[in-house]
Amino acid sequence: MTNSMTNYKHTIHTILAVVTFTLCVIACASCLFIATPAVAQTDLRIAGAQAGFPIALPRVCDSAGDPLTAQRLNETLEYNLKISGVFNIMNPNTFVESSSKCDVKDIAFPDWSLIGAEGVVKGRITPSGSPGVLTYELMLYDVNKNQAVVGKKYSAGADEVKKIANRFSNEVLRYFTGETGAFGGKIAFISKHGRFKDMFVMDLDGTNVQQLTNDRGLVLSPAWSRDGKKILYTSYRSRIPELYQYFVDTGRYTRVTNTQHLEISGKFTSEGTIITAQSVAGITNIVELDTSGNLIRKITDFGGISVSPSLSPNERNIAFCSNRGGNPQIYTMTRSGDDIKRVSWVNSNYCTSPAWSPKGDKLAFVCREVGGFHIYVSNIDGSNPVRLTYAGSNEDPGWSPDGRFIVFTQGGRGNAKNLFVYSLLGGNATQITFSNNSENSMPAWDPVIE
Repeated sequence: MTNSMTNYKHTIHTILAVVTFTLCVIACASCLFIATPAVAQTDLRIAGAQAGFPIALPRVCDSAGDPLTAQRLNETLEYNLKISGVFNIMNPNTFVESSSKCDVKDIAFPDWSLIGAEGVVKGRITPSGSPGVLTYELMLYDVNKNQAVVGKKYSAGADEVKKIANRFSNEVLRYFTGETGAFGGKIAFISKHGRFKDMFVMDLDGTNVQQLTNDRGLVLSPAWSRDGKKILYTSYRSRIPELYQYFVDTGRYTRVTNTQHLEISGKFTSEGTIITAQSVAGITNIVELDTSGNLIRKITDFGGISVSPSLSPNERNIAFCSNRGGNPQIYTMTRSGDDIKRVSWVNSNYCTSPAWSPKGDKLAFVCREVGGFHIYVSNIDGSNPVRLTYAGSNEDPGWSPDGRFIVFTQGGRGNAKNLFVYSLLGGNATQITFSNNSENSMPAWDPVIE
């Protein structure tokens, strides 16, 4: 009994060191509070192009006797296009064309050109003829070309208006940038409620929050499978941190690991295996496991700490954090553990939490600076590092599936931590959770877009 208790204390001490090292701050108190979505400006330097295309969003015409649905359609379109960093949403008070026009195919181009609009989105909602189903007509006009460039018609219930707005927002972004957007995805994250931390999921605007776990303890490090059907996470429900997988469609979960070893920050591969950090007798290495928790192979074999693995999109390489050079820094290696290279070369002796972009060309990571931690983005070899955040203390960077956004945690005064989304195309960071004295952290973006 004495030896068992000694081993238990040793394992808990070890995992706490690993969790601290990876910026997973463990505490208990307060509760979750998420408010109405809003845009909050933080002191962030713009890394991409300045928001530029002037786009007008006249009020969606309600011909179905459902003004609230029309309003929600307008609001979601405006929110999406605003946070994209690509558009300058024009003030409706400047519109010249009459708002009474309810034909989406009727547009006075000179009226929009006069006020400097380059794009106009017009919409109308009408009855479909089927009970509970509405017809949504949406058009994007290029004012400089004097023509409609995107036209879509959707049939759905009022409860799907947000999905319709997200789909059309992606079409608008595709027209102006050549690539579709990431609107419509979900973000998994960790939040306190009472004394515990659990996993939640929400929409990009911070609404539709759903609690996924109720472990009455600590849940950490959510990570989606490539097909968006499962979420891998670490839980203390057995008092020792183990990996679990949550099945999105059914809401059930299964335990993956069940040993005295300590696992954290696991990631699914497309083959269904798991890359994770595993601590054995105080030494933490990157390993590959099957979904029953059995060791397939050890990827690193270093007598210190190697944690926070992040797979490249082609799964041939891994970015990770290690103290093999003395202080924690970011490294890359092949999936077999060869060709290890340090890639964090900023003026900091402490860098962690690497995240490989979905396009495969960038790494996001966190480095300690005077006054707190901040988010950087660099090329894969560490060249051209750009610091994104200049306010608060920032951690947990995660990419949107299109590689245009980074979602991250920002701590302000007191104990509050909230989630922000930053567009690499320009604009300001958008705050998506609003807690006064609690923590929302460790965001992970669903890789599948609706």
